[in-house]
Order: sequence, then C-alpha cells, then structure tokens
Amino acid sequence: MQFLIRLFGILLAITVLGITIAIVKIASYNQSEDSVHLAAKQNYLESLEKLPKTAEHPNIVVILLDDLGYGDVGAYGSQSIRTPHIDSLAAGGMRFSHYYSPSSVCSPSRAAMMTGRYPPRTGLGHVVFPEEHFMTSLQKLTDANTAIPTDEIMLSEVLRAAGYNTGMVGKWHMGDSEPSLPNNFGFDHYYGALYSNDMKPFALYRDEKIEEPAELDQTRLNALYTREVVDFVERQNSETPFFLYYAHNFPHVPLFSSAEQAGKSDAGLYGDVVEDVDHSIGALLQALERKGFIDNTLIIFTSDNGPWFQGNPGFTRGRKTQTWEGGQRVPFIAQWPNNIPAGTENSTPISGIDLLPTVLALLDLPLPADRVIDGVNISGPLMSEEPLDERPLYYFSRTGEDLHAVRDNRFKYHRQRGVMAIEFNDNIISLLPKGPWLFDLSLDPQESYDVSNRYPEAKDHLRQQFEEKSQEMEVNQRGWLPN
Repeated sequence: MQFLIRLFGILLAITVLGITIAIVKIASYNQSEDSVHLAAKQNYLESLEKLPKTAEHPNIVVILLDDLGYGDVGAYGSQSIRTPHIDSLAAGGMRFSHYYSPSSVCSPSRAAMMTGRYPPRTGLGHVVFPEEHFMTSLQKLTDANTAIPTDEIMLSEVLRAAGYNTGMVGKWHMGDSEPSLPNNFGFDHYYGALYSNDMKPFALYRDEKIEEPAELDQTRLNALYTREVVDFVERQNSETPFFLYYAHNFPHVPLFSSAEQAGKSDAGLYGDVVEDVDHSIGALLQALERKGFIDNTLIIFTSDNGPWFQGNPGFTRGRKTQTWEGGQRVPFIAQWPNNIPAGTENSTPISGIDLLPTVLALLDLPLPADRVIDGVNISGPLMSEEPLDERPLYYFSRTGEDLHAVRDNRFKYHRQRGVMAIEFNDNIISLLPKGPWLFDLSLDPQESYDVSNRYPEAKDHLRQQFEEKSQEMEVNQRGWLPN
C-alpha cells in the first residue's frame, strides 16, 4: 500500500511539473523571425520605392471566396446556383480548368497565394486560430507559428512600395495580433474579420480597431463587405493605381444569407449564400464601370480551397482538407479587357503561387533575390494563350508537414499514405496505407484508376521529382537563398 501511495505521489509530481513547464512555455512563447531575411525584405521594398512610378500600371482586384467548389458557379457548370456576375467575368476573360489553390485549407492557402511560395516555405503551413483558442496554446507548446512571420514578403507590400493604393476587405486569417495584421503587410486600408466565421469572437475590424463587435449578425456580413469594396473603389482616382483584395468569408460554414436572398436559390441555403456573394461582386463591377476603371483593371476570381460539407467539387474526387483534386482544384477566372482574350478557356495547370510572380512580371518589377519563389510567371498563357513550360505542381498536407502528391501536365503521383477504407462488412471505417498511385488526369480527374503498370516511366519520373522536392524541403524548408 505504501508503495502505491509513493508511486501515486511520484506520478502526481511529474504531472504537476509537466503542466508547470507547459504553462511557462506557453506564457513565454515568442514567434521567431529570421533577422537576416527580414532585413533583406526591407532593403528589397526600399529598392522598389525608388523606382519610377506610373499611372499606366493596371489596377488589380483579387476576389477570393472561402470554400467555394469547382462546380459552384455557372461558368463551371452549376445548374443550381445562379452567378451571372461571376459568369460575366468568364465571358469577358479567361477561365482556367486546372487551377489549384496552394493548400486544401485556409491559412496556408492564403499565405502561399500572397507570397508566391508553397505553404511550408511561408512558415504558415497550417491553420491558425484566435489567441484564446486552445489550438493556439497547443501550437505555442509545439513551437509552431501562430501567425505568418514578418520576414515573408506579400504582394500587397510589393504593390504599395511600387506606388499602389492598397486595400483589403474580408477574411485575413494569417494572424490576429501585431505584427502580423493586414496593416503590417502593406494594406493601407483594412476592413474585415481576422479569421473564419466559425471562430469566436467573430468581430469586424477597421484597420486595427473593432468596428462591429462580436458576435456579429452574419446575415449582415455580405452587405457590409459590399459597402466597403464599393466605397474603396469610389475613393480611387485615375492618377494612382490601386490593389483591392476582396477575401469574402463565405461560403464557409456556418452559412447565413441576407433576408432579401433567403430561400431563392435552387441549391438551398448554400446557394443563397453564393448568389448573395455574386450580387456583391456585381456591385463591385458596377463601381469599377462607374469610375471608368474597368478597362484598365486586372480582375481575378478564385477560391482558397475546395468545398466543405456542402458545395460541388465538380467532376473531381475529394473535398476540403484533402489533396485529392477536389480539395484544391477550384475556379480561377481572369479578366483584363484588351489584354486577356475574352470568352476563352485554358487547361494549363497553374496555381495560386503564380499570382505574385505574374503580377511582378506584368509591372516589370524584380523578384526578391534572397528567397525561393515557387510560382512562375503565367502571363504567356493568360494573355496570349502561349504554352507554359511544363513544371511540376506539388500538393502538401493540410498541416504543411508532408508532401502528398505531384502532378505534371497529364499525370498525378500520390505517395503511399493512410486513406479512408471500409472493412469487415462495412462495420469498420479506418485509415489504411494505400498507394503509391499514378492517375491520368486527362482521362480520370476522379483519380479512380491507378495506371502505374501502364505508364511506369511516368510514375518513376514523378516519383523522382517527389523525392527530390521532399529532400529539398527537409534541407531548406523556408527556401532561403544566400545574399
């Protein structure tokens, strides 16, 4: 009995010590930044500020929806959801059928799109949470980043240094405190939510101050965002180019439609929400027309990842959080009158990481020299339908820790990993190690048939690229280059 008492006392002491260490570690957490590359970032932005400014540069509007599926808009085949304004962008521009969000979840996808770097490069390969959330404490305990590091360079910072007026409306989701807020990363004006609409407290900020306190009535959200994007455009002039990043929270769950739209869509509440957002985009386009900006504005419409519980991933396999096609292949429409051919479709595989290098190439601005930029300039296929040199595109896990797959223009290679499977007469659902596989995406976008035995050379080639990228990320995950 005394032995058990002593054993209990030892276990209790160990538990108390462990809890104490965890509390101290969480309380003393301080996200580290790379001082060398932070200094290189400042030097790079200062060099851009010294370049001649011109009013001839195009205005740039990026519209990013949250969890919108490939088949959720009319231009991509939806029969249930009416999206006339989004469809008008496709009619006046180019629709890509093989565009990939950089991640299958929010934060890493946004960080990668804004920096031109794969999610693990950005130091934010995982979803971040509000400061009060238990997951934030867990991330601190494991030394994971709780926000995007300030040593990263965002498109908004580059454009502001190049003389653009910069504004953001909507969901940020890359950190909810200094120094990782929108205004810290090149946005002159910000209005929106710092994270997803299922996270609490859900409030709306104007710059760094709360304007609509928690908990916001989300039936008002679309109208508030519409007011802000229209107001931003109305305040611009033709002498200074502008960049507007409109990152809507919808159709992420929970879903809320306006009273005016409620019950009108053939796709239920989900459709009501998407059609509401389409009305908002219509108001934005009308503001651009009124101000005479539309002909000199590059407008990009896309989604941060595939759909969640509801939503249509099109003819692909998988959904949000997965590296099957449905988790990352989403709509991408680009319109720029007299520059991008109207009413065209392009099957070139492209990614959100291509946004930054493409915009910089269009503006004749240099890329930063101290870091790997994973994206490439896609202005060739975008503006003249020129073919793009074939390059691999990589799919990282939703935590950013593992590389799952790689594709070229035709084939996709998946490494062996756990896949949901049903066993024992449908009584047990488990994760079983399956693969590796090779899928022919030109014939099989559902990723249903492994063709490794028919195309062994293609499988070996992609497997080699997969292994080389995995090794590269282990050695230099952040992609820092010597000065």
